[in-house]
Amino acid sequence: MVRKSPPYSSFLMIHLLTAALRVWKGFKNEARHDDLILYHWERKTDASDDLTYQFSKFDVKVDVPEYTNDEYEGFKNDDWSRDETNYLLSMCREYDLRFPIIWDRYEWPDKKRSLEDLKARYYTVCRGLMELRTPVGQMSPEETIAFKLTNFEKDREVTRRAMAERQFNKTDEQIREEEMLLTELKRIVGNQEKMYEERRDLFQRLTYPGTSGSIASYTGSQGLAHLRDMMLSTNDKNKKRKSIAMGQANGGSDAAQQTPTSANSTDRGGVAGSSKDRDGKEAKRQIRKLTKEEEVNYGVSQHEKLSSGVKLRSALISTNVKGATAAKVATALTQLGIAQKLTMPTARTVQKYEQLQSAVGVLLDSKKLLEKMEHEARILKAQLEMREQES
Repeated sequence: MVRKSPPYSSFLMIHLLTAALRVWKGFKNEARHDDLILYHWERKTDASDDLTYQFSKFDVKVDVPEYTNDEYEGFKNDDWSRDETNYLLSMCREYDLRFPIIWDRYEWPDKKRSLEDLKARYYTVCRGLMELRTPVGQMSPEETIAFKLTNFEKDREVTRRAMAERQFNKTDEQIREEEMLLTELKRIVGNQEKMYEERRDLFQRLTYPGTSGSIASYTGSQGLAHLRDMMLSTNDKNKKRKSIAMGQANGGSDAAQQTPTSANSTDRGGVAGSSKDRDGKEAKRQIRKLTKEEEVNYGVSQHEKLSSGVKLRSALISTNVKGATAAKVATALTQLGIAQKLTMPTARTVQKYEQLQSAVGVLLDSKKLLEKMEHEARILKAQLEMREQES
């Protein structure tokens, strides 16, 4: 199906209706200083034939300050003459404080000003006039806000523009590298916060609840071993009572007897350290010896002889310093800011702590020996001087 174009009379009708609703009217733009009359199509209304342009109300001029001879002395500057200052203010008034345009068209003989110089001089003039005309203490809230806005920091603006220029001139490779570094930094900060949270949780677990009784009997290794035996026996009794109660609830004692038997058989099989394959043959467990690096990473340590009982590693710190020197070593460590009780007594930390104690003890003994020898040297020197005087 082919569309037929509308007849010519339809276009003519639309044009006539549009012309009937609009009127060709002249107007004057108040932003112009001449009496030029311009014309445009305007909607036909019953309004008067006023030539004032309806959009002239949006022509807002910037209030650029003006000053007298006495006021100029308040913000006078040796680098800026009064004629140049007047020229700057006229440019600001003409281009509505659009400083990039002002800087582009600023021309003064033998002077080359930067964009920041023009801003700094303009805001200095505004700030000085506001202080001269109304003291700071007598300003209204609106005037105080406007006064604070005139505080222009030239050095900070120069630094900001330089940073923005460097950011704008970055290549795609530099931008990708910066994004990668920011992502890595975010990951590191996240891991650090997670580590701090785990550490706080660990310290909360290490703190023991307060007790009203005496714990002197459980401070040593024997006391800790006795406490462990008591806890194990209590757990065994509780388990036995639970198994008997469950058997009675099920209505028979066979199921209660089968549960510990199967558990014992499983434990025995695990202790034996052997397993059976599908053919029923026993396969020997392969034991792999750890290297030195793996022992350090996993915290594995080997000892020739260990005493029975549970012991804290912080209680096993041995010292080669004894007698009066031990107290001096403790005092020296306290002065160095090293606590007597380690917070995290790992095997490596304990070893380093013992080495530090020995080194401090040797140093104190050497100091004591040196003082003794110096004292003997002074005595011998005094005796020699007395003999020379007598002779």
